Amino acid sequence: MSRAQQNSTGRLRLAPAALGLSLAAVLSAVGCSAGQITQTDSQLPAVNGAMSQVGNLAVRDAVLAYPHGGFYPEHADAPLILTIVNSAAAADQLVEVSTPFADEVELVGDKNLPGVAALKVGTPGEEAKVEAHSSAAPTPTPTATPSGSATPSGSASAHPTSEAHATSAAPTTKPAAKVEVGKLKIILVGLKEKLYPGRLIPVTFVFAKAGSITVELPIGSPNAPRGAADH
Repeated sequence: MSRAQQNSTGRLRLAPAALGLSLAAVLSAVGCSAGQITQTDSQLPAVNGAMSQVGNLAVRDAVLAYPHGGFYPEHADAPLILTIVNSAAAADQLVEVSTPFADEVELVGDKNLPGVAALKVGTPGEEAKVEAHSSAAPTPTPTATPSGSATPSGSASAHPTSEAHATSAAPTTKPAAKVEVGKLKIILVGLKEKLYPGRLIPVTFVFAKAGSITVELPIGSPNAPRGAADH
């Protein structure tokens, strides 16, 4: 056998060994990757609020208010915090809100949605006081409205200057859009089970013109650190 043939044979005999090393390296990398996925698949992503749209109406930053104590017990009431934006020139109206997780949903206040306007429901970051639910509709608190406007419905006609103040106080809204604050409250009444942060709650909004939309709402985050918020 010539020297050239011996060298060729030697290279052929080394090939399976090199292939084995390469395969071992690939399997090792896959194993590490699989381990990382296994460790993170149970972690919940940070959720600031649900967003969805139907027609010219958009539901933004929608959450259940964070419950004082860290969870909602069964039969408790849960207020919603969200913004409804009507980008159309024509007005619309919120007709109904429902969810399979509550006995009923109360709409307290003015359900009208003016054209080119944003309706803010609840106060972002506000905690809910968890209490046994009452059949009586809760009275909106004066602190929920800007500029001292405490009227839950018809606030635009009763206080024409408060609407202009709310518009100027919202730099993220287009200058032509109006911002209605504190005119409406939405409360999930009589929760059918305990609810903890990390759970998504389907809530259906029905509008007179735009139609219906179902949004998966998370429970909002507390303003204070978790340990301080739960005490």
